[in-house]
Amino acid sequence: MLWRLVLLMMLLSGATQALEVSAEFKQHQSLSYQYTYNQAENIQALLLSQPQWQAGQYHPLKPPADTHAWIRVTLHNPGSIEVPLLLSIDNNLLDKITAYIRHDEASFLTLALGDALPLLQRPIKHEAQLIPLELPAHSHSQVYLKISHHGTLNAPLSLWHPIEYLKYKSKFNLLYGILAGFILAMIAINVTLYSFTRRRYFLHGTVIIGLFWLLIVHLYGFSYRYLYGDNVWLQQYGQSLLVMLSTLALIPIQRSKALPNLLQAKHDRKLTQLLILGVIMTLLSQLLPLPVATFAAYGMALTLVLGYILCTMRSRYRRTTKMTAILIYTIMLVTLSYQFGFELGVFGGAQLDRPVTYVCYLILSLYLSFVLTRQFILEREKHIKAQQHKLARTQAEDALLKEKLKLQEQAQQELENSIDERTFELQVTLRELEEKNHELEKLNMEDPMTKVKNRRYFDKRLMMEVRRSRREQTTLSLIILDIDFFKKVNDNYGHLAGDHTICAFARLIEQHLKRPHDEVFRYGGEEFVILLPNTSQDGALELAEQIRLATEAHELKVAGHHIKFTTSAGVYSAIAQDTGNPTLFTDLADKGLYMAKQQGRNRICIYQPKQET
Repeated sequence: MLWRLVLLMMLLSGATQALEVSAEFKQHQSLSYQYTYNQAENIQALLLSQPQWQAGQYHPLKPPADTHAWIRVTLHNPGSIEVPLLLSIDNNLLDKITAYIRHDEASFLTLALGDALPLLQRPIKHEAQLIPLELPAHSHSQVYLKISHHGTLNAPLSLWHPIEYLKYKSKFNLLYGILAGFILAMIAINVTLYSFTRRRYFLHGTVIIGLFWLLIVHLYGFSYRYLYGDNVWLQQYGQSLLVMLSTLALIPIQRSKALPNLLQAKHDRKLTQLLILGVIMTLLSQLLPLPVATFAAYGMALTLVLGYILCTMRSRYRRTTKMTAILIYTIMLVTLSYQFGFELGVFGGAQLDRPVTYVCYLILSLYLSFVLTRQFILEREKHIKAQQHKLARTQAEDALLKEKLKLQEQAQQELENSIDERTFELQVTLRELEEKNHELEKLNMEDPMTKVKNRRYFDKRLMMEVRRSRREQTTLSLIILDIDFFKKVNDNYGHLAGDHTICAFARLIEQHLKRPHDEVFRYGGEEFVILLPNTSQDGALELAEQIRLATEAHELKVAGHHIKFTTSAGVYSAIAQDTGNPTLFTDLADKGLYMAKQQGRNRICIYQPKQET
C-alpha cells in the first residue's frame, strides 16, 4: 500500500534522529520529538499527507482550529534483547491522546488515553499518561501521538525503564503525599476545633482547605485514579469548578472577621450576595464549552483575589495584619496565575515536577488554620472578660436574691411533691397501657405469610433509622428487591406456587443478613425492602449482588414443579438530611429498581440523584 511505502521512507529519513535505547537504558527526561499540525484523523491519512515535521521538546503547542497536534518519537534498539519502556506524557489534563506504535515493518498498534476517557480504558490504569512500549531487538520504532486538547497544548515527554519509573514515582508520591498529608492534617485540625467549639468559621476553613486539597489532587491526577476515574465530565470540568469554589470560599471567612475586609458588619449582606452570585456563576459556567469555562473560572478567580487585596489595603486593621493578609492573597494570586499560565501557553514543560502549586496551597492552608485559631483565641479572651464583668455584677445581686430563692424553692418543692404523686399514678397507668399496646403492635408488625416484618413496621423503623443517620451522620442504605416476571409464576404454576416463591425469596434474603440491625420487610406483593443502618453504598451493593446471585442459583420445588426465578434490585445510600421526608430513601431506591427493570432485569442499579440532571 502507498502509506506503507511512505512510512518506510520516513523511517529511513528519520533514522539519524532516533534515540538509541539499549538494555542498560534507565531514563530520558525532556525527550525531544518532532511535531506537526494536521487535519488527519488517523495515521494512514497523516502519512499520505507527507507532513512537514518540526523539532520540539517542551514548549507549548498551539495547533490551528480544526487540526490536531501530531508528535513523532523515533527509537532505535541496537541490542540483541527486547527492551521494555514507558513513554510518559507529563500532563495529566490532556483531553484525548491516540498513540500509534510501529516496530520496523510491523502493523501499527493503536492505544487511546487522556482524561476524556474513563480510567479503565487507559492502557495502564495510572494517574499519569503512560504508553507501554516493547522495543524488539535490532529494531527501529516510531511512536506517533495524535493529541486533541481544549486549549494550549503542553505535552512534555519523558522515556523510562519501568523499574526506574517505579522508583521515581515512589519518591514522587512519597514527597507529594507528605505535603498532601500536611493539608489533610489542617483539615483534621479544623474539623476537631469545630467539633469542640462549634464556631462556624472552623467549618468554613475545613471547606476551603478541603477544596485546596481536591484541586491539588485533581491537577496531579490522583483524583482521576482514586476518586472519580469513571466521571469524565468531572475530570474535565473539575479544574474550573474547584478553582472558582476555592476562591469564593474565602468570603465566609471574611465575614467572620478572621480575614481583613473593607465592609462593616451591617454590610455583611453584600458579602453573602457576592457569594451567592459567585456560586451561581460558577455553576452556570460549567454549561459552557470547556475552554471558555476554564478561562472564565481563572478570570473570575483572579478578579476576586485582586478584589480581596484591594479591600484588605483599604481596611482599618493593624498594619502587620494587613500586610500578612496581602502576602497570603498575593501567594494565591501567584498560584492561580501560574496555573493559568499553563492553560494560556505562557509556561511549558512538566508542571507536575514543579511543586509551586503544592507549596503555595500548603502555605495558604497553614495561614488559614493559624488565623482561624487566632480568631477563636481572641473571641475566647473577649468572652472571658465579659464573663468576669458579668460575674462581678451577679455576685452583688446574689445576696438580694437568696432569700427570694429560698421561698421559691419551698413553694416549688411542695408543687413538685404533688406533681410527683400524680405523675407516679399516671406512669403506672401508662405502663399498663404500653404493655397492652406493645402486645397488639407485635401482632400487627409481622407479615402472616412470609413471617418477616410488614410494611407498617417498616415505615416506623425507617423513620427511626433516618433520624439516627442524621443525628450520627452515618450512611443509611436501603435496597428494594422485586421478583422478576412474578406474574408468569402465578400464571404457569398457580397462586399457591407463587406464595411459596415469595416465602422462599424471603428466606433467601434473611440468610444473607448477618448483623442484628439489618432487617428485611415485605413491602408489598413480591417486593421486599432491606434496611441497612450504618452501611456504605459499596456494602449495600455487595449484599444486593450476593442475594441476586443466590436467587439466580436457587431452584424451588413445589408440587412436582421446579421453579427458577431471578430478582432485580434498586439501591440508595446517603446520610439523611431531612427527617421530615423519610420516604425519600424508598422513592430513590425504587427509581433504582425501575432502572434495573428497564435495563433487562436480574441486575442491581444504584440510584444517584445527579442522574436526573
